Amino acid sequence: MIEILVAFFLAFGVMWALIVYAGEEGGWGAWPVFVLFFFAILAGGVWLTPVGPPLVGVYWIPFLFVAIFIALFRATAPRPPRRKRRRSAQSSVLGEQDDLSVAPAGLGVLFWLLLAGLAMVALFRYAISDGSVMQAS
Repeated sequence: MIEILVAFFLAFGVMWALIVYAGEEGGWGAWPVFVLFFFAILAGGVWLTPVGPPLVGVYWIPFLFVAIFIALFRATAPRPPRRKRRRSAQSSVLGEQDDLSVAPAGLGVLFWLLLAGLAMVALFRYAISDGSVMQAS
């Protein structure tokens, strides 16, 4: 279960690096991204082949590789374009509708499916192991 702590700290480190160095926005909007990074690092780390020296019985280098890959992937992703509000001289119904910005609907279904899938992948690895997930064969 130490793998969960390793994935947690690496996800925290990735989020901190993205907020500080890549100019990402922090706050409450960063929590879903943190949870996604945590499950991705956990799932990737438990399924990769254990390499390197174990630290407290955990091969932490696969977790680090996944964390670096996710951080680089997110840092190079383009930012979504911001919608500009149009100002119209006439106050018609159509003009008023153009000024309304569409509020985000929250986290989409695909996000929750991805999160559930990553959690199931990590849990499946724990279920098929003989007690120690990161034991070298």
